[in-house]
Amino acid sequence: MKKYVFVFTAIFVAITLLSVNVADAQWRSPTHDVYNAPTGIDVEIDGNLDEWAGVKDFVTGTDGEPFCGVEFEGREGEVKVWEDHGGGTWSGPEDHTTCFMVVWDADAVYLAISVTDDEHQNSGAAWNGDSVQINVVPSGIREAGQPYFLYNVALNENGDLLLHNERLNGQPGLVSGDDIAIVRDEDSKTTNYEYRFTPANFGLDISLTEGIEIGLGICVNDGDKGAGQGGQKGWSGWNPHTVVHGKNPEKTGLVVLTNAITAVEPNNKLTTTWGTIRSIR
Repeated sequence: MKKYVFVFTAIFVAITLLSVNVADAQWRSPTHDVYNAPTGIDVEIDGNLDEWAGVKDFVTGTDGEPFCGVEFEGREGEVKVWEDHGGGTWSGPEDHTTCFMVVWDADAVYLAISVTDDEHQNSGAAWNGDSVQINVVPSGIREAGQPYFLYNVALNENGDLLLHNERLNGQPGLVSGDDIAIVRDEDSKTTNYEYRFTPANFGLDISLTEGIEIGLGICVNDGDKGAGQGGQKGWSGWNPHTVVHGKNPEKTGLVVLTNAITAVEPNNKLTTTWGTIRSIR
């Protein structure tokens, strides 16, 4: 009798562990789950991304494609590059597409987001309409229950920058003008967002070094000016379900600070130290 009890118990435990593992498993992009961030660029937080020239094509997924229009897991497990919400519609990449880049130095991690968007719509909320919501997991441990930070920013239609430091865990938030800038270019139909995150933002007293890992989720909300299309009507980004449909640190992508050194020469040619390229691919 004891033998059968042992066998039943072992099977029950195995099934339970299997169920937990399946429940905890997260969908990861097979090509764009890890962003290997280079260094060597002097970033000015002004919404002008000239100093970033070449970074988009230098850091790519394992398929050689830049971090633009990255697929993510949407509702009911469907993989897509844009997800509707509240009756929103999307007509293709010119309607709404997100590209992003990350670089770093000893003092901060810098994030640039360039959004192709045919219409800019935001009537006064840092999350409703065209806006960006960021989820940062400074430990780099992508598991449920990990401490995370939330930041929401937008450019109002009257030109005002809207900043909502939503979740700070008692730490200082971003400062408008110093840590975040947004510029809309109607001619090119793009909106650029530029961020600076220091260790102090996350309660850390360290200098950043190669090898540090950070969880990052980017939700770029989309609103349009047509009837019924204003507000948060959809989104793209890098694992936007880290922010929408729950706050989920386990779904973030992974940023790895690498020793790849980049620089932009006056002719906008991106250079790199030889021998570090393999850390990017």
